[in-house]
Amino acid sequence: MGIFSGKQAVVIGGSGGIGCALCRKLVAAGADVTVHGGHDSVKFDSFLEELQSLASEILKTEKRRDYPSVCKSVIDLSSFGFEETCAGKLSSLVENADILCICFGPFVQKKFAETTLQDWQSMALLNYALPGFCVSSALPSMIKKHWGRILLFGGTRTFSINGFLTNPAYAGAKTGVCSLVRSVAAEYAASGITCNAILPGFVETEYLSEEAKIALRRKMPDGCLISVDSIADSALFLLTASERNGILLNVDGGWNGGLAKS
Repeated sequence: MGIFSGKQAVVIGGSGGIGCALCRKLVAAGADVTVHGGHDSVKFDSFLEELQSLASEILKTEKRRDYPSVCKSVIDLSSFGFEETCAGKLSSLVENADILCICFGPFVQKKFAETTLQDWQSMALLNYALPGFCVSSALPSMIKKHWGRILLFGGTRTFSINGFLTNPAYAGAKTGVCSLVRSVAAEYAASGITCNAILPGFVETEYLSEEAKIALRRKMPDGCLISVDSIADSALFLLTASERNGILLNVDGGWNGGLAKS
């Protein structure tokens, strides 16, 4: 039996990048997984087929009556904070989750004087208010079951209050997420619930152009980008034990060691 057999996992932002890799790990661990994506696409459907194939293989190797279920949820989060229907759909999606992972979080790289009102609003809403709202929606069911696993994502160097030269709006919201993690961990540990965060370095995903990858590799101490599988392995490590709670885990190849600039 997989370690998460019978558990319901929801991955917000699971249709690409880090979210894809994490969904694969959760299915392999036996969880029933709902994959959230912002839009329907052929690529999304192909990924669901891949997960379903992986789930069917589990039936052959484990003593289960059925294989983990895989389904998708399409919610455009761009209207979050402005339309009640978006928040309602999101709340319905996560309210019965045993495992909640929020990989979604748009990035804005602008200097302070160049950051617009829309930038400030979107970073605060989508990188801080949205994960906070999802956690609030998922907690009541987790409390009743006396079991829950929550995984959020911060940003590089957001484990403490720092200054940022080129992404203050994004980094400020992600610093708030780290405070949120510690708050949930402290209040709900006695209810069997853990809340942790991964603070990734520069991750190699399909969203980066080749030019961007070259530029980011130059910033890394070892000259390599972090793989999505490495992030997913770290996520599984944080999700699998109640003792791992309130952790802000840097997975950045040493990038935050003091010489790096934002």
